[in-house]
Amino acid sequence: MRLYLLRHAEASYDAPSDSERELTPKGEKSIEKLCGLLKPKEFGDLLAVHHSTLLRAKQTAQLFREGLGLSIPQIEIAGLAPENDPLALLSFLHGSDKDLMIVGHNPHLSILTAWLLTGNPSADCIDFKKSGLLCLERGSGPSFRRPAGVWVLSWFLTNNPVSN
Repeated sequence: MRLYLLRHAEASYDAPSDSERELTPKGEKSIEKLCGLLKPKEFGDLLAVHHSTLLRAKQTAQLFREGLGLSIPQIEIAGLAPENDPLALLSFLHGSDKDLMIVGHNPHLSILTAWLLTGNPSADCIDFKKSGLLCLERGSGPSFRRPAGVWVLSWFLTNNPVSN
């Protein structure tokens, strides 16, 4: 099983609330650029793109799906906001043996990644920039010491600034 984690693209601060922040043109370009580096067949076993309830994550998920030509559903799920506990995703991760994708936020994604890779949610192991995408592969299932199982970093693409 693979788990793809994508941090939302750059969003404007000019919005009535944090949940309504829209992607900037630069943010949209960064997702287009990211999609240009990827092959759609890499995501062939992906059944859906899951994203947080915040607009910027929803827009990022949509641009990602469109950019790769993926005709899979986009599903909003609770519990992916920056302030939510990433460890609460345990049942979500164990509920599938199919590839999963989550579009979310920091510090949520960095904490989740640290927990999956090291077993320690406080480990400082990934610097998740906006529009960063990584792929984790589950090495083994859950155990007493590693309730999320053992995961391995397969690849990590970081966002380089896109010139205007």
